[in-house]
Amino acid sequence: MNKVEFQISRKMIDWIADKEGITVNDLADKLVPKKQDKFLNGIVNKSIAEKLVKLGKIPFGYLFLQTPPESKLEQIPDFRQTVGATPLTKDFYDTFYDIEYKQSWYKEYLHEVGNTTELDFVGKFKYKDSSYEKVATDICNRIGFDITKELPKLKNDSYFKKLSELIEKIGILVFKNGIVGTNTHRPLNVQEFRGFAIADKIAPIIFINGNDSFSAQIFTLCHELAHIWVGETGVSNWSYEKDIESFCNKVAAEILMPHVEFCKHWNTNEDQSYADKIENLSNHFKVSKYAIAIKALTLNLISNDILEIIKVNFITKVKKSSSGGNFYNNIPLRNSNKLTNIIVSYAITQKLPLREAGNLLNIKADTVIDFYKHIRKL
Repeated sequence: MNKVEFQISRKMIDWIADKEGITVNDLADKLVPKKQDKFLNGIVNKSIAEKLVKLGKIPFGYLFLQTPPESKLEQIPDFRQTVGATPLTKDFYDTFYDIEYKQSWYKEYLHEVGNTTELDFVGKFKYKDSSYEKVATDICNRIGFDITKELPKLKNDSYFKKLSELIEKIGILVFKNGIVGTNTHRPLNVQEFRGFAIADKIAPIIFINGNDSFSAQIFTLCHELAHIWVGETGVSNWSYEKDIESFCNKVAAEILMPHVEFCKHWNTNEDQSYADKIENLSNHFKVSKYAIAIKALTLNLISNDILEIIKVNFITKVKKSSSGGNFYNNIPLRNSNKLTNIIVSYAITQKLPLREAGNLLNIKADTVIDFYKHIRKL
């Protein structure tokens, strides 16, 4: 694969060097110390091209532009922007670009294996013209999820695993990470964003902020799934009430708390206070109290004032899930279990250089082999 050479614009190379904060000669010395002349003339092999894509944090196709792309800070719609919303930071954008890089490789893989059929559920509904119940029902039918059957046997950690597996089976890649890449010194701020969705017809993506509580992650997963179904790419924090966010909240709530089941449990103890009802249902449905309150308001069971009180507590008292765990177990969580398996399989069968596989998974080349040995033991 490395024998194939590409011609790219010198302006693109200069731009990537500038993003790295080094001169183009230093970049050449870093990447191709023995073939600097070819590199400076824009002639690179597949391996070097992949490194440039990684450094530039751009999709592979962007490498062949004649001039560098404009700032991508507005490329993903921001559905959190109300008064008080935390501005998106470099931590978010570095995470977003990393996911785009993985998505770009995955789309090339799909093209290579002849699987570029558009997924009919992406953008199947328009949120302004559809009922949230209909969208929720369609999602559950498509992924094969029945909350009444699954809930009794699920714990919080296995709940997310079960849902993400069902979602990945239909062609959506699910990523979850609480830090930027593998940098434990750069935690992702839950109050900045809880997740984002890329509603691509070929390779749709869901990213979940793993620094959130387990119950909140489950709700965010379904919220972002609703974004895919209505074809709306964007970054979310579902405590904000923009139209699209409100609709996706209702869809997520209906998936996780169908209104018939919800009302049955809500009315079990009529003498209970709203606070007790919300806490009991939170434990039963394994979602946050705020998610319960969203559902209760949708069904006119509580007032907006009660929702606002719970919302304030929810935003200011985020209970974080553990960001630790086994290193090897975190690799497929952070990089999509489905995508990780494909990348490792390609690397082990020598269809993909180990170095490139490591770049995609944000690990060292040698660790790809170690990870493969680890999963073989399971």
